[in-house]
Amino acid sequence: MVPDAGALELAKRILKSRGLLLEGDEAGILRLEEALVIAADANPSIMINTEYGSRDSSAQMRIAPFGGHGGVIGGSEPDAEDIVWLPGDLGLQMQNLFTSIVSLASAGYPGCIGCIDVEPWSEREWRTVVRN
Repeated sequence: MVPDAGALELAKRILKSRGLLLEGDEAGILRLEEALVIAADANPSIMINTEYGSRDSSAQMRIAPFGGHGGVIGGSEPDAEDIVWLPGDLGLQMQNLFTSIVSLASAGYPGCIGCIDVEPWSEREWRTVVRN
């Protein structure tokens, strides 16, 4: 797996969603909102509503797409293996996620054909990579 595979997977989940529940780090939430505006400008079919839970300065962020599995950026490893975990520095991981969202939206995702890999995501394999 490539180093930014987790950010790419979480970006795909976000862009396929019609809505998100965002909780955690205030700066991270603002950065994600910025990425979604740019994505919608690049691909007008992207319309994602956002709702907010608690906001803080915890250096951790939780993203829950409506009706789907989301992700956790920073903080401790989640117990559930259907949640993408992006460990480490929140700012760096948010930049990776930002870049992935904008580049996928610019390519036409989620409506594009062949613009991304089609292999199923393995969170177990990803966590083995990021733990080492």
